[in-house]
Amino acid sequence: MADNNIHDEFHAFFNLEEDKRERIINAALKEFLHGYKHASTDNIVKEAGISKGLLFHYFGTKARLYQFLIDYGIEKMQYEFFDRLGSFDNDIFETIWQLSLLKQEISRHFPNLFDFMTGVYLDQSAASEHSVKALENFKAVRAQILADAYAKANLSLFRDNINPATAMQIIEWTMNGFAATKAIPDAGISLGETARNRYDDYLREYREILDTLKKAFYK
Repeated sequence: MADNNIHDEFHAFFNLEEDKRERIINAALKEFLHGYKHASTDNIVKEAGISKGLLFHYFGTKARLYQFLIDYGIEKMQYEFFDRLGSFDNDIFETIWQLSLLKQEISRHFPNLFDFMTGVYLDQSAASEHSVKALENFKAVRAQILADAYAKANLSLFRDNINPATAMQIIEWTMNGFAATKAIPDAGISLGETARNRYDDYLREYREILDTLKKAFYK
């Protein structure tokens, strides 16, 4: 999970008004989509409407800013998803759907957050002990969210001649496979021009897959 001290370590930044924080975060996320090596702090401060001195006052170095964004993305996912998971239906397909809608909601505030997190996996120019550990935490958070969703699923909804455990595994494989195809940009499309910029189409396709699985597995 994200570093519990992120708010303490970057307390000056978190003391800013929410609108200004989001503007700086979004400017940095957008710039780092070009990859860590090619990202320019000049572009970040220009986009955010602040001075470079202030940026370095808040984050110290480009590397710490990058690490902050990774930790912030994990924290955002962890708390936004976990806090809402308990209110979802025990129909596993509807739970998965609600998680997708929640992801869309987060993307409205931080349009490039999920693309950035995907890019961190692909960008070896910024590999560090911190980023490697953070990505392992990110995987763990994602896995825990799905595990909690599956744990509360109402297995009595499945057909009597279907093994619910096998069906749940197939659902997980299908969802992971679909996500994997959307995480890799098409040839000629730069990082950042992925499913987040075509989310309505993404959701329509996702809904169709969920409905197809539901018809196949449910009574």
